[in-house]
Order: sequence, then C-alpha cells, then structure tokens
Amino acid sequence: MRKSAGEGRIVQAVVKAIGATFDRSSWMELGLITGKLDYITSHARLLRSLDWGDGDYLSHVIETVPVILGKTRTKQSQWPYGFVNLSLVEDYLHLEDFLQREEPVLYGELYAGEAHTIVDELQVTSQELELEYVEIHAGRIRRGLRDDPELAIGASKELLKTVLKAILGLHGNGAETKVDIPKLVEDVNARLGLDATGHRGAEHGAEQRRKLFGSLSSIVSSTAELRNAGFGTGNGGVQRPELDVATAHLVVSSAVALATFYLEAYSAEES
Repeated sequence: MRKSAGEGRIVQAVVKAIGATFDRSSWMELGLITGKLDYITSHARLLRSLDWGDGDYLSHVIETVPVILGKTRTKQSQWPYGFVNLSLVEDYLHLEDFLQREEPVLYGELYAGEAHTIVDELQVTSQELELEYVEIHAGRIRRGLRDDPELAIGASKELLKTVLKAILGLHGNGAETKVDIPKLVEDVNARLGLDATGHRGAEHGAEQRRKLFGSLSSIVSSTAELRNAGFGTGNGGVQRPELDVATAHLVVSSAVALATFYLEAYSAEES
C-alpha cells in the first residue's frame, strides 16, 4: 500500500471489501488471525445483523474495522496510522486485487503508481494471448515493490523469461529451455523479424530501436548479477545486503517495458 494512503481511505477500503465478501466464518477467521475474535463474538450487533440481513450491518462493520486493524490509542498522524494489523488484513482480504477489480478509483489512491501501471498494461496483453504464469509474477512484483524489493527483482527476471520463452514456444523444463536472457532476447528479435536482417529490420527508427533493446537488455541482464551477488529471490544467503527500492524500480521498469513491447509485437505478428 502506498505510504501516502489516507487513514480514512484505508478504513473505507477494508469496509468495502468486508461488506462485499464476508460471512460469519470469514469474520471468525479474521478475528483469529488478528487476535480480535473476542471483540467480534462479543459485539452486540455485528454478527447478528449480518445473520439477519439487517440494514444497520454496515454501520457495525465501520465501527469494527479500526479495531480489527489494531488501531492503537496513541495518535499517529502518518501511515500506517497505528494500524498494527494492516498487513494481516490486507493479505486476508486480498485487498489490492479486490479494489483493482471492484473499486478502481480507490485502488488508484491506495496502490497504483507508475510501476503498477506498467504491470497492468503487461497483464492485459498477456491475458489476451492466454499466457500462463504472467499473473503470478506480476503479483509478486506488486507485493515486492511494496514490501520486499528483492522479491520484485527476482520476479521481474522470471516474468521476462516467461514472456520470451512463450513467444519462442519453449515450455517445460527440458535442456532447450535453459537459456539466459541475452540469448532469449536475441532469438525473439529474430523470431519477430526485429534483428538487422529481419523483415522489420529496415523500418524507420529500427536501428535506434535495436540500440534501445540493447540498453534495456543490459539492465535486465544485470538482474542476474544482482541475484548472484546476494540480491533477489532464489540465490540469497543469510547475510544478504539489503537492496534499495530505487534499484528494484529500475530493474522492474526495464523488464516489464521490454516484456510488454515483445508481447505487443508478437500479438501483431499473430493477428
């Protein structure tokens, strides 16, 4: 969640998600997770109004949400506003996914930024082409940019490799799939006619575009070097140095931009 998210908008988002999806069992489970089960079960009207479909149910949800979020008595004027259970509630509700699907304006305020926008564009294209696993990597990138830059770096590399292999028709775990990113990029350029000898190789601006490919590929290839140095997911040691968010954004933006371009070029070739 963005650090600029307002306290009231956080509560509103959680209220909307709970109001749209919860039954009695959901309340009980969330109570167990957050340590607020006693409050929920002893509330005079919350579960009763839910069971009977009473019109005042939403007002009791609004009253209960700050308690579930773990709001402390100490005044805290900045994010996360003393909501000690915010991450637990986010994860249980799949809050980001719910808001993106059902409340896009609120989603934009609480979550969306440049990195989310470019991932959104990639997901749309990958869904149209029915590519598997892109959703998984995109979700990891979103979570990583928020909470774990190392996860975002690792997921961005895997996302790009997934897209490039899909374009080349490489599936499974055979020896032919064990190819590094520079080689995959080279093969995809040839597959799509984007190399110097391809059918798009003489287009206006093609040479400059190839230089751009080279620059982005170099940035993305450095992802592997970062992982081997102890950053990212998959190869880290116990004493890994911390990765700054700015570097994660650089790697993610480069990987996603390159993957999106290739997917759109591939879609145009197939149509």
